[in-house]
Amino acid sequence: MEINQIHNRELKENLANAALGVLMQNNLVTQEELSGLGYSVGYLFSLDNGQIEGLFQITVSGKAFPFAAQKGKLMMLNIDQNMYEQTVAYMKENHPCLADDSLPETELQKARREKNNAYIREQEIAAADKLISFWKDEEVALKTKEEICKRAMACFFVIQIACDIGNGAYDESMEYFEPIIEKFGVADAMNSKEESILDGTYSMQDAIDMDWAYEAYWALCWCLGLVDDISDASEVCDCEKAIDIAKSCNSVDDLVRKSNLRSKEEILDMLDLYLRYNWAINDAKVNPETSTGDLDASIVIERRRGLEWVVSDIEDWYDLEMQA
Repeated sequence: MEINQIHNRELKENLANAALGVLMQNNLVTQEELSGLGYSVGYLFSLDNGQIEGLFQITVSGKAFPFAAQKGKLMMLNIDQNMYEQTVAYMKENHPCLADDSLPETELQKARREKNNAYIREQEIAAADKLISFWKDEEVALKTKEEICKRAMACFFVIQIACDIGNGAYDESMEYFEPIIEKFGVADAMNSKEESILDGTYSMQDAIDMDWAYEAYWALCWCLGLVDDISDASEVCDCEKAIDIAKSCNSVDDLVRKSNLRSKEEILDMLDLYLRYNWAINDAKVNPETSTGDLDASIVIERRRGLEWVVSDIEDWYDLEMQA
C-alpha cells in the first residue's frame, strides 16, 4: 500500500535538510546563500516497507537543484525543469495514492487557510490552495509577554549597533549600548547573530541580517499590541515608530506594562498569512509566472521569523526551519 505524504511536514523538512547537507558538502551553495533558500515537492509517498519515494527541488538564489528519494537513498539529479515536471506528471498518473490529496487539517486550520488564500488573491498574489497551516491551535503555546518583550528589546539594541557598523562607528556604538543592555538585563536573551555583533566576531553578512531584523522586531511589536497591522509586506516598517516604542521604555518591565499580547488565534492567523507569502516568494524562484504582487521577500522572511518564534519552543530564531 502506498500513502501520499505530500502534507507530512516533518518528513519534508528531513529530506530538505539532508539535501541541503549534500549541497553544502559538495560546495554547491555557501552559507551566505541560504537566505535565498526555497523548497518545493513534486510528489512524495511511502511504501509498505517504510521506504520513501519522492521528487523535490531545493532552490538557492534562483538556481534549482532536483533530488529524488528512492529505495532508501537520496540522490541529486541532473535533469532540467521540463524533465522534472514530466516525471512528476507521470508518477501522478501511475500511482493512485497521489490522487488522494486530502488535507489533514482541523476546522480552524481550514478556516484560516481559506480566509488567507482569499485575502492574498485580492492582493494579486499566487495562493497555494493545498498548503495547510503548520500550526494547530491546541498544540501551540505562545511565549509569555515577558519573554517577547525581552526578545524585542535585545533585538532592538543590537540592531542599532549593527547599523553603526555600516557607518564605521562600531566601537562608539558598543560603548554607548553596552551599559544600556546591562541596565535592561537582556544580555542573556541574545541570539547567535546578536552575540556575534556584541563580541566582535560578526561578519558583514551578520550586520546586514541584523539590519533586516527590524522587521522581526516589528512583528514582535505587533504581537504585543503596539503596532496596528503588519499584513502589508510590501513596505518596510515605520522605523521612527519602532524606535519610539523602545525609547519610551526605561526597562523591560515598562514595555511589559505598555503591551497587550494578542490572542493565539490572531497571531496564528497572521503567521499563516506570512507562510503563504513565503510560499509565493519561494515558488516564484522556480516558476517565474507565479505572482508575488508587491511582496518584499526580506520583509516576509523576517516578519515570519518573529511571528514563528513567538509560537515555537525554539530560543534562537535563526534556528527556525521556515519551510513553505
